[in-house]
Amino acid sequence: MKTSLLAVLSSAALFAGAPAFAQNSEFVKSAQVDLDGDGKPEAVALTAGADGKFTLKVGGATLKGDAAGNEVPGFQVVDLDTGDKWKELRVQTLGDMDDGHRYFVYGYDGKAVKLLGDVHALTEAKGNGIVLVDRWMGFWQKRDKYTLDRKAWKLVHVPQELYAVTYAPGEEVTATVKKSFPLTQSRTGSAVVATTAQGTKVKVLAASVPAKGEVLYLVRSSTGLMGWVPGNVLVESTDGLPLAG
Repeated sequence: MKTSLLAVLSSAALFAGAPAFAQNSEFVKSAQVDLDGDGKPEAVALTAGADGKFTLKVGGATLKGDAAGNEVPGFQVVDLDTGDKWKELRVQTLGDMDDGHRYFVYGYDGKAVKLLGDVHALTEAKGNGIVLVDRWMGFWQKRDKYTLDRKAWKLVHVPQELYAVTYAPGEEVTATVKKSFPLTQSRTGSAVVATTAQGTKVKVLAASVPAKGEVLYLVRSSTGLMGWVPGNVLVESTDGLPLAG
């Protein structure tokens, strides 16, 4: 269920972002396209090798890539910022599961092919230099923001202290308490603001996602009190979370 639903959502979001993505755009192995805005199209070719290795040629420039064992079916021409003269290439790589997919984004400055970044998806890109990327987190989608820094030729991640927890755009995550658990006042303290009651409904509002360690969730109890709970406790103590794959 997760795979089919997320595929539909991702596809809808991608194509809603035109002109960054053309409605009939497909992943291909070769194309003639003006990437550097000089009015002359470059010959672009992608050759996939073994173990996820691939070669990307743009005009007279060549770049060797490594998708770490993923299949590399092709690339797509995108325009992440319609306010500048450049267009970009999005190379698709497919893992065994959704979370293993990666997309490499490249630019061409007229001399060399440059890696702008690699992300799990380009969920929304409307041509304004902003890219929104969704990643499945077990029962919710984590949305990250990247901005295109043309001077540095990089997609720059814009970190968030907290991430909104939704199953799909506009769909909040709720669950039923099967085993009572405490909600703490802060992410770092142990003081309890509320204790959830068995059989009541809770709403998962936000997540704190550290680089390492347990994800913490901000939860609202049936009495309207809010506090923090570790992810493993939330999953083990509730029923009804939209867990998938």
